[in-house]
Order: sequence, then C-alpha cells, then structure tokens
Amino acid sequence: GNAGDRNNLDPWHGGNDLVKAVAAINKNVVVVVHSVGPVILETILAQPNVKAIVWAGLPSQENGNALVDVLYGDTAPSGKLPYTIAKSANDYGTTISGDSDNFREGLFIDYRHFDKADIAPRYEFGFGLSYTNFTYSDIAVEGTAKSGAATGDVIPGGRADLWDTVATVSVTIANSGSVKGAEVAQLYVGYPASANAPPKQLRGFEKAVLDAGASDTVSFKLLRRDISVWDSTKQNWVVPAGEFTLYVGSSSRDVRQTGKLTVA
Repeated sequence: GNAGDRNNLDPWHGGNDLVKAVAAINKNVVVVVHSVGPVILETILAQPNVKAIVWAGLPSQENGNALVDVLYGDTAPSGKLPYTIAKSANDYGTTISGDSDNFREGLFIDYRHFDKADIAPRYEFGFGLSYTNFTYSDIAVEGTAKSGAATGDVIPGGRADLWDTVATVSVTIANSGSVKGAEVAQLYVGYPASANAPPKQLRGFEKAVLDAGASDTVSFKLLRRDISVWDSTKQNWVVPAGEFTLYVGSSSRDVRQTGKLTVA
C-alpha cells in the first residue's frame, strides 16, 4: 500500500515488470493505462515489442466496449492528455511535501512549468493521436480590447465585465486522412512580456468531427478574463497593454496557427 495517494510515478503493482514479461514473449503488445494522473512510461517505451500505448484514464462500465472499438479501428481515438507526461519525475520540478506548502511555483505548473524551463516532455499537455490526420489553416482574429482593470459589478465569479467577449478566434480544420475522425483544437494565449505570465496558457478547446476529406471552421470566444492577470496591489483583474499571441494547435507543443491581438 501507499502512505499517501502515490509514492512515485511508476505504474502500480509492478506494472513495469508486467509489461516487460508480456513483451518478452509477444511481438505485438498494446499497453492500456488506467491512471488518475501522469505515469512515467520510459521503461514501457523501451520494450521493442510494445507497439502502442492507449491512455484510457479512469474506466467506466462501458470501458471494455470503448477499448475494443478503438483497438479494432471501428472508432478513431480523439482524446487529449489533460496533463504532461514527463521523461523523468524530476522534470516536474516538485517534491512530495508532508507539511504546509507555500506554492512557490505560482502559475508555473505542468505544461506552463515545462514551457518556462524549456523541458522536452515525453508527451505534452493536450497530446493525442488519431487514425487520421488533420491540417489547420486560415486563422482569423476579430475584436478589440482595452487595457486596464475590470470595472463591472461584483457577481459570482468576479466583476461582470470579466465575462464580456473581447475577441473571436477562428480556424479551419480539414481531415486530410482516409478515415473519419475528430480533432480537439486548442487555443492558447501568450501575454505581453510585462505580464510576467507563462509562455502560453490554455483558453479554450473545440472538437471537430470530420469525415475523410471534409473540413470545418471552429471558433473560440476570448473573454476579458482570458487576457487578464491578477494584480495583488489593486486586488483586481487587469488587462495588460501590449501584443498578445494567440496559438491554435493540436497540443500545447504542436501549434499549427498563430495570430495576434494588440491591446492599447
């Protein structure tokens, strides 16, 4: 048993040894991982006979049917990782704490930490493969925003004007492969340097289900809150002046289209 949630990031119950034993006698091994969080996969990936890894998250009653549909090609996978899978536990830059935590990492956790420290992950936040391919094109940014502090009435969730749409970002996605599939496009925002913010932060995602050869336009609404930073002196959310970079892509590291939003 474990004294806490997890003592390390290895697969539980000798998972690495189990995969090694199976891969030693079978030339085509697919590893299915059920986990609540990241697991270091280096030992598994080092086995030549491991041909694929299916990250299935937490199973439900239809887990078996879903896995069969994916493994036998009836459905193309379209899931995306909600966290980063590192090459080493040390890459996360954290340690197990048994006492209180002062949260010195601030916003720089998971992919935001990896981006800031320029660490190459094994599989980045937002990563996920399909049986088909998708291309992105024709990014468009419409709208304007003004710098300064939020001024609306205080409602649940903050000042009311934080939920105003200041811009819309759209992009065309095409299924360039030979089978039907779905792509989860992700919008990340990079703040002006003056904000001292992470290099990019997730601000939206949309799934496009496309037949082979089909295309569609996906759009993201960018709220004032999405381009604001917390000013601890003013005790308010503030939009910094300058140029924002808008990234749309297949994952946090696989950026396909880039746009700009200038705030005066």
